[in-house]
Amino acid sequence: MKPVEILKNFYGYEAFRPGQEEIIAAILRCDNVLAILPTGAGKSICYQIPSIASDNFSIIISPLIALMKDQVDSLNQKKEIAAFINSTLSFHETESVLQNIQYGRIKLLYLSPEKLGNVQLAERIKNLTPSFLFVDEAHCISEWGHNFRPSYTKIKDFIEYTGIKKVSAFTATATPEVVNDIINQLGFKEPKVFVKGFERENIHLSVLFTKLKKEKTLELIRQFGKPSIIYTSSRKRAEEAAEYLRLNKVNCEFYHAGLPAEIRRRIQDDFIKDKLPVIAATNAFGMGIDKKDIRLIIHYNTPGTIENYYQEIGRAGRDGKTSFAFLLHDDNDLNIHNFFLSTSYPTKDIIHKIYNAICDYAQVALGNSSDKEISINPDYIKRHSGLDISTGLLHSSLKYLEDSKYISASSDYTSDASVKFIVSPQRLHSYLKRTKNDILKDICIFILKKFGNEVFSRHIKISTEKISDESGFSSEELKNTFTLLDNSAFAEFIEFNSKDLIRLIHPRIKSEDLRLNYKRINENYLNGQKKLDKIIDYVYSNDCRFKEILKYFGEKADSYRCGKCDNCNKQKSFPAASLEYVKEILLQTFIEFNNPISEREIISFLRGKSKKEEFPGLTNFSTLINYSADEIKSALGALLNEGKLIKVEGKKRTYAAAEIETQPEVLKDSTFTDKPDSTIELFHKLRELRSIVSKRFLQTPEVICPDSTLAEISRKMPKNKFELLSLHGFNQRMFNKFGAEILEEVENFINRDSLSNSKEKIPSNIIDTYNLLIKGHTLREIASLRKLDEAVISMQIETVLQYAPTTSIDHLFGKELLYRIENEIEKGYVDLIELKNRLKNEISYPLLRIALAKRKYSKVNPQA
Repeated sequence: MKPVEILKNFYGYEAFRPGQEEIIAAILRCDNVLAILPTGAGKSICYQIPSIASDNFSIIISPLIALMKDQVDSLNQKKEIAAFINSTLSFHETESVLQNIQYGRIKLLYLSPEKLGNVQLAERIKNLTPSFLFVDEAHCISEWGHNFRPSYTKIKDFIEYTGIKKVSAFTATATPEVVNDIINQLGFKEPKVFVKGFERENIHLSVLFTKLKKEKTLELIRQFGKPSIIYTSSRKRAEEAAEYLRLNKVNCEFYHAGLPAEIRRRIQDDFIKDKLPVIAATNAFGMGIDKKDIRLIIHYNTPGTIENYYQEIGRAGRDGKTSFAFLLHDDNDLNIHNFFLSTSYPTKDIIHKIYNAICDYAQVALGNSSDKEISINPDYIKRHSGLDISTGLLHSSLKYLEDSKYISASSDYTSDASVKFIVSPQRLHSYLKRTKNDILKDICIFILKKFGNEVFSRHIKISTEKISDESGFSSEELKNTFTLLDNSAFAEFIEFNSKDLIRLIHPRIKSEDLRLNYKRINENYLNGQKKLDKIIDYVYSNDCRFKEILKYFGEKADSYRCGKCDNCNKQKSFPAASLEYVKEILLQTFIEFNNPISEREIISFLRGKSKKEEFPGLTNFSTLINYSADEIKSALGALLNEGKLIKVEGKKRTYAAAEIETQPEVLKDSTFTDKPDSTIELFHKLRELRSIVSKRFLQTPEVICPDSTLAEISRKMPKNKFELLSLHGFNQRMFNKFGAEILEEVENFINRDSLSNSKEKIPSNIIDTYNLLIKGHTLREIASLRKLDEAVISMQIETVLQYAPTTSIDHLFGKELLYRIENEIEKGYVDLIELKNRLKNEISYPLLRIALAKRKYSKVNPQA
């Protein structure tokens, strides 16, 4: 059967979506395929159709048990062709699935990655000779990804053991780095990589800066409609948002992993069936939800990665209709992500102290071994180390010790309890038939399916957390049920003090002699920090939102604009002129400082919050006192996007001017020692000019004019063509390309320098107004940029003219208006109110004050 016939018969579609047919054809040609398809692009069809079309069965590795069951049920609506094997099946149920494959009844086998380490199962599958193996959610194999699962690292060994050659992988979110890691981890040689556009044309993206999360959420729901999902960073926030919305007559429920399974199922079903219009949820909600008409996604808190953010906004508007996604940002949102980072990547010292504590707790001396199981006692480790070590940090440290072959997790590593039925199977069966406690009944049936009759003969160690994930019941429900069975003398239930059991597989050594991959630990931490930095960059970016997402996932998007996001529609309250002004101040400060500065330090300095003495030699202290930290961060993001600032690796949100990294050797030349500041400043201006010209002529900057020649121009400052051509290294060819522009740049620089003596006398609190004035800004623009009233600015300009009467003010008025003012003054009208009445509404009081000041101080200094 051809792929298009399968599409019609099994799925009821007449045509493939963009990219699907191409991917299916490559798989059927037996290529190794890696497909990165956005959420809602129909990736499951891309591996289901080749599976149905092949002669034998195929394997789909999937980490999501609930989604696995949903897909199998959907495929089996017309005919039973799919099955799954995961931890919810008993031995006999697994055998039944394998027999159906052997009889040719099953075409698609969904397999959970945890089952890949079962050698007996791998042997059975090998003998059944599958046609294809597909890895869904393939980013889980990469430690560089946002959702690394250690169980996925078993896939390559499974492939090699079974001898499956036709292997393909699928994911919705993968950066170029993760793509390369997937290819290497799966052993692909020459894969066909398909990256289908990450843009969602019907979704409008916006970022709002607010601390009033609840109020803004209510406002957005009322404005943009329902169904809506509100994603929060914690259970507490989900409950908080839902309660506030209900108080304001919005039908909303909260959803998180702490809720009992039946309540989670009921909420999910109500949402899908349009009985519930709004859900406030942690990221536990949404995976595998087939609801096409979600109109609004609100991120109540900033997510930890762009991958998570993209996956969650992708649940909106799958029907192709206009939908909206709003991210409500407050810098406090980052605290929880920074906490997770700090508790996920232990230091060398912490690992050493945990290793010593484990060995001392087990009473293992240096050089000795022990084959006994060692219980991990967190309280003992805290006391022994003298550190308040979190659970996350402890488990991370144990993982690194295990990876380096110093310890191993026992077979019951995650067990936190044991259970045994102490009545006969017949008596238990009779009890379950009579009881009206449905939760008890379902849990007992699940345990019997999972462990069989063995649970009647001995204590079975269990992980209530793992069983909770597999069964859908909460850990609390499981423990309450087992306790009830214990109290009723139907079972024995024992909870362990610690759920972590390990063995030493290497004789104890001095902790300083441990050979751990500290480079890898550090790289993992920096990768986590980099992902967090990227979402912060996205928040503060002034560029197209979808362009930022496309760039993150490796697509070329230099000239791309979605035309729908807040940035494309200029919905921000930060005017373009103000942005350019703040960028200029920032860049000037970075260049002056000539060293990396953290985001926090430069914002405090420019807003006047730090001590000026901490930054000697910098001229812009408190220059941006009237700008918010968010506005300055926005400008920092713009400079990063433009390549004028660079991030300093290994330091949290620390930046430097790009020029610092690429400063040419010629700057160290002795020719600059006589007047280093002005000479170097002019040199940088000429380099910027040369960069523009090089793009115009499509030549490298050095071909246009070498740095050594620009340095000579900066030192000599030629005033005409003859002087410029007489300089060593400069020729007519260079002059033809940009000689006139060089002379203009030098002239502007000299004129500006000539004002420096007057400028030095101007009071420091108005020097910024002076700088904007001489750059040709209007009164209104200066007032806007400095966030002050025009009246205040006019008084500052009056003071400027007192110290620097030669300063030009013509551009503030226009020639005709200035002539009329001077004409009235010549007639003897020098009183502000009289002049205003004479000119009526043609001019404001602030401009009149400036005109009078110019005339007054020009008379005192006739050369003005």
